[in-house]
Amino acid sequence: MFEDIPPFAQKNDEGFCFWVKVTPKAAKSRIGSLVDGINNKKILKVYVTAPPTDNLANSAVIEVLSSYFHKPKSKVLIISGLTAREKRIQILS
Repeated sequence: MFEDIPPFAQKNDEGFCFWVKVTPKAAKSRIGSLVDGINNKKILKVYVTAPPTDNLANSAVIEVLSSYFHKPKSKVLIISGLTAREKRIQILS
């Protein structure tokens, strides 16, 4: 299990999950700031250079988050929002 879960994440049986807001076609792939969403949920901004077509942006989001959390890409799942900018992410332990 994770010893250090980010403050914006919710712990669950598989690891932890959180919300991201994706900006595709950015100048540089990176993790941005935390923003407030509806109902006081915290949303992590993620910028990717990939366009939002043919699942390219989703793959890029997984790659950026995998690097950020030092986890293999197989441990980073998009559990909702595959076609939306706001996505729910699961990081497996």
